[in-house]
Amino acid sequence: MTNLRYAAERLEREGVVALVEAVNSRAKPGYWTSDPVKAEHIVRRVAHPNVKLMLDIFHAQIVGGDLTRRIRDWAPIIGHVQIAQVCIHMTSTL
Repeated sequence: MTNLRYAAERLEREGVVALVEAVNSRAKPGYWTSDPVKAEHIVRRVAHPNVKLMLDIFHAQIVGGDLTRRIRDWAPIIGHVQIAQVCIHMTSTL
């Protein structure tokens, strides 16, 4: 958290916002966090107005769903929303 706070202070002087994003492990195995709840906790613990959550709808849906509640609860800390469709392959039996 110390490094992120330091970065946030430096970036703030430049007018840049730091974003924290979770990426699901199926899309990017080994990424530092695949859990959007963990990313949310990090943003809240850093508690700096220049650190925000990047909410990627695609990854958040794959990891845990419940997007309506998450968007509502996280709205104050969201700095950017990225939207992509989560597709499910289905074979018709008709």
